[in-house]
Amino acid sequence: MENESRSVCLSRLRKTCLACAKCSIGGCDIDGCISNVFSNMNMKANVVVVGQNPGATEIQRGLPFVGPSGLFFDNALKQVLGVGRELFYVTNVVKCFSPGNRSPHDQEIQNCRYILDEEIRVLKPNLIITLGGPSLKAIAGLSGISKIHGQIVSSLRYSVPVLPMWHPSPLNMNSQEKRLQFFEDLLKVKSYLG
Repeated sequence: MENESRSVCLSRLRKTCLACAKCSIGGCDIDGCISNVFSNMNMKANVVVVGQNPGATEIQRGLPFVGPSGLFFDNALKQVLGVGRELFYVTNVVKCFSPGNRSPHDQEIQNCRYILDEEIRVLKPNLIITLGGPSLKAIAGLSGISKIHGQIVSSLRYSVPVLPMWHPSPLNMNSQEKRLQFFEDLLKVKSYLG
């Protein structure tokens, strides 16, 4: 029954998200694809992964985190935890592609906030993984990813434990140090998957 209720809520929210044009990046046509991307709709997940916003590959496929960073993440899940993406609910702070794939502006983050709030309210996750600084700031109100990655922190807004991690972008993962830290931090997710 709970999953049915989640399904109805998330389906309604997805429809709202894909129709949103609250700001200049919402509802844009980019090479025949809509700029808005919702989540992977995995309503059974206990762990929510929150990235920054969709990139070009994501808008082409209409799914979050399926470009180079997402592929690295998927491989890391298999290598470190022996699991796949199907155990996670994957979404973004901002639901739309931004020109030049720039970081979202504060107003764009605020415009999408109601969708993220509702996703977390419906899912009631055991853990939220934030990928990168913008996601950490939006979820836990904290900055300084280099100092607090891998430490469980609290989100007062959501009353859920948060695990800040480096964003698995090629830029970050080309650093051997950040790559090793990413793998070590990922191990901390295991106890939350049950």
